[in-house]
Parts: sequence; C-alpha cells; structure tokens
Amino acid sequence: MAFFPIAILIVFLLMYLLRTRRTRMCRWRRRGKTDWRCAACGAVAITGDDKQPRVCLRKDI
Repeated sequence: MAFFPIAILIVFLLMYLLRTRRTRMCRWRRRGKTDWRCAACGAVAITGDDKQPRVCLRKDI
C-alpha cells in the first residue's frame, strides 16, 4: 500500500522533468498573432492558436 503514493510521486516528477527538458532552452517571442521566434536560438514556429510552442526547435538537441 505504501508503494502507490511513492509511484505517483515518481510519475509526476518524471513528467515535470521531461516537459521542462524539452522547452527550457527556448525563449519564445511573439512576432504576430500566430508567429513565434525564439530569442535564444532563432528558431521560428507558426501555431494555429495564440499559445506559444511547447517544444524546443533547436537542431543541436
């Protein structure tokens, strides 16, 4: 029974680490309603909504 809370904690920790690892290098700046440019690496992304991209588009990762 004590295994379940520990397993849940580990799952949430891994989810957090994997999410921040994919996006921590990019600093997205809006160039239009759906156009985004990364201030750190220069990557350009176009989204279909007002939300910034969630994945780093750097080529060297």
